[in-house]
Amino acid sequence: MDTLVRHLPRLRWHLMQWRQRLGFWGLLAVGVMAAVLLIEVVLIQPASSADSQRRQALQAGIDEQPQDVQVTEPAVVEALPTAQDFAPRLEKLLGLLSQRGFIIEQTTLAYSTPGDTGLQRLDAQIPLSGPYFLLREALTEIAKEPAVRIENLTLERKEITSGLLTIDLKIRVLGVVE
Repeated sequence: MDTLVRHLPRLRWHLMQWRQRLGFWGLLAVGVMAAVLLIEVVLIQPASSADSQRRQALQAGIDEQPQDVQVTEPAVVEALPTAQDFAPRLEKLLGLLSQRGFIIEQTTLAYSTPGDTGLQRLDAQIPLSGPYFLLREALTEIAKEPAVRIENLTLERKEITSGLLTIDLKIRVLGVVE
């Protein structure tokens, strides 16, 4: 303590010289740099070392207890019928239409595999003819089938007095590739 009091006039003299050389803004910059260094030493380094120790402890805990991870398909994909069942499923859909009284003409089929999804797609273009009031019921039944989607429906009536419609129905059937 005694040495500090003895050197105090010399410290004040050096401070006055710095102030004259650096000016107000220079002293302010030196003060900011000193404050940044103080914050680094007092706050950042201890928090960083504590964080590093915490991470090491967590990693050691993870390494001690490796988890047995099993990759499973999502429930939706598991519930989808397989692609090998396209023929009976399409027969069921066509049978449903013919049971409702529709006359089915030449059906066009197109198979595709969209991307890397593990699914196969069957697009069926079904031209048919029949009455409108039965069409709504048939479409409702088709929409209830799993993994079947009505893509497009075109209705045409030849004459205003005719009860028969010319219908172009496009459906998409999905199946899981095994």
